Amino acid sequence: MLHRVLSIDWACHGGILLATLGGGGCTQDHDLLGRDPPGAASTSGAGGGAGATGSGATTTGTGGGDAVEPPGPTKLTVVNGVGDHDAVRFCFLAYPDGAGAGVEPWPSGGAGLAFARARVIDPPGAAIPEGTSVRAHVIAGDLGETEGLDCAEILALAAEPAAPIVAAGLPVLPAPVFAEEKSLLLVATGCLGGEGHTHAKEKQGCGDAYTVDTPTAGLVAVAMSRRTSFGKVSLQVAHASAAAPLVNVRLSPGRAELSAASVAQDLSYGAISPFPPFAGLSRGDLGAIEEVDIETYDPLAATVTSSVPMREILANSDVSADSITDGLGFVLVAVGAAPGAGRGGFWHPLTYALLWADP
Repeated sequence: MLHRVLSIDWACHGGILLATLGGGGCTQDHDLLGRDPPGAASTSGAGGGAGATGSGATTTGTGGGDAVEPPGPTKLTVVNGVGDHDAVRFCFLAYPDGAGAGVEPWPSGGAGLAFARARVIDPPGAAIPEGTSVRAHVIAGDLGETEGLDCAEILALAAEPAAPIVAAGLPVLPAPVFAEEKSLLLVATGCLGGEGHTHAKEKQGCGDAYTVDTPTAGLVAVAMSRRTSFGKVSLQVAHASAAAPLVNVRLSPGRAELSAASVAQDLSYGAISPFPPFAGLSRGDLGAIEEVDIETYDPLAATVTSSVPMREILANSDVSADSITDGLGFVLVAVGAAPGAGRGGFWHPLTYALLWADP
């Protein structure tokens, strides 16, 4: 049985700090809020900086030129990156007064959202309270026990002794986030813990701060770029593994005559990179999509620390190999354990969720 309700009493308010992936040549963006913790449960972010903006188009500097982020309707994609359970559900509650009575958990049904899977909430108001700050609670365990219950009843169940579920309250997202004309990405990260969720190598699976009594459930919230390039496949990488260190990410095409291409460098937890998106390869350059590998390597030693085949990534994605075409943009979201952490523990190994940048 599982038993824990984890509450993270940290919230960000005031003006929205939707980072703009830039300012002075920056190519890495952190989230919508304001700081970047390495392992503890919290929302990551780099702060407002010179590029912070409100609604509308975002203009940033990358190198010597200007890159314009196209405006568009608010879109919201949610990814399950909780690495020590097979599926989760969410309760999106108004903050600070939402107790969950009468609020239906998302997604509907007891199956929940599987690990490394993504789903678009369209419109966001279908699950997100409108006009208020929002605190998400993530729920895992025997999700069948949550069917037919509202969020107040689910959280009460998680607080009972020997409960069949575990729940964690995540950091608060200010109301203006959901009014931004951005393609928003929310990723639940880290580990929730529970009975049997302890191992000699648990920190490789869940992050340095993890113990069975100190779970590392967290939230990464970033804006995905809508920029695309004619004749090329555009790609960003979001780092949402609470256990993974600073990494470089490269793509090894499915053509033996082409060498691996660097996609994102010095990527830290809570960041999305690069901006503008990587657009160095066409669909033809990629070769057989199923044979592409996504590799991480140590920024200092330049040694490969993990390699995940696109075949595995596609199997967990609603993006098909045939839909990856020139002129479109995609995001790889790194979730799970640290690079190189083996199977055999209670955690999921490092993998990626593949999603449309502008669903």
